[in-house]
Amino acid sequence: MNRIRVYGFEGCPYCKELMEMYDKHNIEYYYIDVDLDENAEETEKIMEIGQTDSVPIILVNNTLLSPENSFKSIKEAYQTTLKFLK
Repeated sequence: MNRIRVYGFEGCPYCKELMEMYDKHNIEYYYIDVDLDENAEETEKIMEIGQTDSVPIILVNNTLLSPENSFKSIKEAYQTTLKFLK
């Protein structure tokens, strides 16, 4: 089973756009709000591995995709995610 985790925060337009693309194409994902204290440890680790403090950060299967390092636009983030789902 493919697993997608989206790290973002409430009100992030890029996160919202990405999740809307997933929803439109019936792609399941799990959302992690990076601003919640309960997610602080996981968020810190993911941002360190991804070498970014920008969101959305996407963990698809065992591959971490981060802004600037893995994609330059939300459309590219979505398309890159699909490559790892095949």
